[in-house]
Amino acid sequence: MYTPKSSKHFNCSSALSLLKRVTQFRSTKVFRRSHCSKMAQSAKPISSPVPESLYPTLALFMLAVGLVVTASFFIYEATSSRKNRSLAKELTSGAVASVFLGFGSLFLLLASGVYV
Repeated sequence: MYTPKSSKHFNCSSALSLLKRVTQFRSTKVFRRSHCSKMAQSAKPISSPVPESLYPTLALFMLAVGLVVTASFFIYEATSSRKNRSLAKELTSGAVASVFLGFGSLFLLLASGVYV
């Protein structure tokens, strides 16, 4: 197994020498120093698609919608007889409530500073 001379850094030059040793072809165009420098220059930091200022608003809105849908689910279950219940309506309202409560909880955690 090939180990670079400096075990701390594995840079483009060591990648090129490793590629040359493995393939034994000098005309390989997989890694070039120009490609490595272009990759380093084009790197962008990862950012959230949602602005951080909207986290509390989204948390409040989604939790409110999720709780309303959950309440309507419980009211439907308590007021309808066993013969009149619809499995599709129960699954739909349960899934919608679950999605809104899940994303509401996520944004609540993000708004409070717990980055998950």
